[in-house]
Amino acid sequence: MQMHSLIMRLATAAFLALAASGCVMAESAEQSESEALDSASAAQIGVGYKAWRLYTATFANNKPLFQVLAIGGTSVGNYQANTEYFSVTTANLQYLGQSNVIFSHTDGDGTPPAQSGSQQFQVPRLPSWASFSTDQVSGGYRYDSGAVHLRIGTAGGEITRLTWYQTIPTGQNPANVTPSGTFTTGSGAVTVPGGSAGYYIDSTIQ
Repeated sequence: MQMHSLIMRLATAAFLALAASGCVMAESAEQSESEALDSASAAQIGVGYKAWRLYTATFANNKPLFQVLAIGGTSVGNYQANTEYFSVTTANLQYLGQSNVIFSHTDGDGTPPAQSGSQQFQVPRLPSWASFSTDQVSGGYRYDSGAVHLRIGTAGGEITRLTWYQTIPTGQNPANVTPSGTFTTGSGAVTVPGGSAGYYIDSTIQ
């Protein structure tokens, strides 16, 4: 009985240590495709329970915009842990602001599928969300899906800036964004509704 109690105490301590280090995600079962917010600990975009998640962003006219491979907490081959790898079809950036964007994703373990694109870059998957009451970023092309927004800045025929936003009830912590379904074209500043708090992650692409 004492041995069982000791094992239980050790298991509980190990779980709490993992949770404190961010290795245990508070992510619930996979949410419906129409939802754009996930309940995991703060991250730029969600990965899920497998080694990687491949997001595909396609214009409503079926022209590809970009793919982003999000790697979880463990490196996979040449892909570094907690990193997002973007592959952009720059020839189709002309449709930004003219056509809605549809997000879908697939999850996997092992070697991720190869990506191709005329522009490739990577950004960290676990930056900190900054709070805002007034939109700190302007210009670019804004896309909206409920409480989640994406602003895409371009120059010289390439993506030069990506800004994710989320507005959530006051008192809640920002969660990872899982873009899914249709993001509609918007314009102007992202506003924070009454009773809500705004958070954003702004990435300049080198």
